Amino acid sequence: MTPSPLLQIMVVEDNDSLREATVDFLIQQGHQVTGVVCAEDVDDTPTRDLPDLYLIDVNLPGEDGFSLSARIRKSQPRTGIVMLTARSQLSDRLTGWDCGADNYLIKPVEKSELLACLNNLGRRLKQAAPARQTGLVLDRQTLSLTGPQGRVSLTFAETQLLAALSRAAGQKLERWQAMQLVDSKDKGLLPANLEMRISALRKKLTACGAPANAIQTLRSFGYSLSCEIQLT
Repeated sequence: MTPSPLLQIMVVEDNDSLREATVDFLIQQGHQVTGVVCAEDVDDTPTRDLPDLYLIDVNLPGEDGFSLSARIRKSQPRTGIVMLTARSQLSDRLTGWDCGADNYLIKPVEKSELLACLNNLGRRLKQAAPARQTGLVLDRQTLSLTGPQGRVSLTFAETQLLAALSRAAGQKLERWQAMQLVDSKDKGLLPANLEMRISALRKKLTACGAPANAIQTLRSFGYSLSCEIQLT
């Protein structure tokens, strides 16, 4: 039998006890696991590496699991998505598939079934050949952006910011969120310096073939990404 791969998993579940129990169980199986309460926390919880797999509850506060799954599938076409919910109607399951879910499990789920589902999906993800990419591709491992017109190197902060914009609801971040990503050690980055960093990132996007002004400044709010970027 093919050994089960070790995965980086993000659990999105608003029920505290269930989320904590699921996270603890998966960590015991050797996986690296992060638990968050809602879709917004997915955007506000940057990780060094993109999750291999998301375990998402449908009934989340704010943005629901269907919408979150569709966003993740759009920006991370090669990641795994498992929906875990008490909503068992056919229409709900069909919506889950339409939003890009790889599996749709009905609560309550036995731990053995959940683990078998995640391990099987993880093996397929690890064994799958890289999909042919088109357009802009952000590689968080090599800190690089590739597009129709070439490849550019990014700083770690630029990579984090671009990944967060791509994953965020509406591809928008508030100014404080962008500031936190660019100045993660809180060294007192000034707004003018942030604008300079954004301007430099715009030039790199354009050099790769992105449309002009791919990152737009939204007055009294923050920033918006106007093009699609695939994350690897």
